[in-house]
Amino acid sequence: MCGIVGIVGIEPVAGRLVDALKRLEYRGYDSAGVATLEHGAISRRRAEGKLGNLAQKLAFEPLDGRIGIGHTRWATHGAPTELNAHPHATERVAVVHNGIIENFREMLADLAKDGYLPKTQTDTESVALWVSRELANGADPELAVARTLKKLKGAFALAFLFKGEESLLIAARHGAPLAIGYGTTEMYLGSDAMALAPFTSRLTYLEDGDWAVITPTGVTIRDGPDAIVQREQQISQTSALMVDKGNHRHFMAKEIYEQPETISHTLSHYVDMGAERVAIRETLPFDFSDLTRLTISACGTAYFAGAVAKYWFERYARLPVDIDVASEFRYREPPLEKAGCRCSSPSPVKPPTPRRPCAIARGRGSMWPRWSIRLNPPLPANPAWSSPFCAAPKSVSPRPRRSRHS
Repeated sequence: MCGIVGIVGIEPVAGRLVDALKRLEYRGYDSAGVATLEHGAISRRRAEGKLGNLAQKLAFEPLDGRIGIGHTRWATHGAPTELNAHPHATERVAVVHNGIIENFREMLADLAKDGYLPKTQTDTESVALWVSRELANGADPELAVARTLKKLKGAFALAFLFKGEESLLIAARHGAPLAIGYGTTEMYLGSDAMALAPFTSRLTYLEDGDWAVITPTGVTIRDGPDAIVQREQQISQTSALMVDKGNHRHFMAKEIYEQPETISHTLSHYVDMGAERVAIRETLPFDFSDLTRLTISACGTAYFAGAVAKYWFERYARLPVDIDVASEFRYREPPLEKAGCRCSSPSPVKPPTPRRPCAIARGRGSMWPRWSIRLNPPLPANPAWSSPFCAAPKSVSPRPRRSRHS
């Protein structure tokens, strides 16, 4: 999963962009890069491999621009090389991108008719070239981006930097998360709150279909039809320490050693040690006994948690469960029952919101498509007992295990 950062600042941003990208390392990546404006012109530094390689390149070839964008790339289209690393740029615009542009081949074929030819193997370059053509045809940056967004198909988050525009970034979200950060004299952009934690705690999360014009004094947000909208500004509780590797060599080691503490924090929310009881504090908008099927979608370790939940729900609650990798849910087109429930695992760094799988579920008639949960220990259907951690009543008998030889 790629990471995006951006700063509209009053002092050089390249070093801070790299620092922000380091807080997105947990997402995984194979190359990285930054772009700033040097005397109004777009300048880039990109490197294959870890962020240390990019930092070393910046040490030898520093960038002094006060506005810029940065990116960590997980290769999907094209090899993990410096040539394919983001930001991608033409003379007039630089772009960073998280997600997939599904119709990039059609776009490149159209662009080729006017002599706009790609230099990389990526889908992202089609966006940079399309915006460049719109600019060449007389559109200003806002109009060029607005027209381009209407051509794109897929799930993506984008950030744009323009030649000669020292006080302007444009960002867009369609499926992939993106947050705007508010400073006193600067504005910030990031894939999540963790990237922006050292800069600001005041955030606005773009909703699906939104695009934003960011200047040093604030942000103007428009929805898909280009109407100006207001999005809630929130105070993030995310700490910069949450994404620090500490004394560990890498994030995987940190996550392994933090498991006992993390599990205890999760269980403490539900387990009353004094009463020796497990209870759910939240009020759920439905009764599990009314459900005929549960569909779970998640990614990464949340997917594995969902796989465990599938065993619990089916064994103890006798409730059929499907589980999908969230990014593939839209392509499988599963039949969703009207008396079924769709559960998705939201991002751990922003409040739960209906994401793309929820919208798909809603369109296919699922009964409670807007319910979005974190994959904590799941609830059973039987109200006589309050958690799968409790012993199941005798009337609910787990299915007998099959013999290894049967």
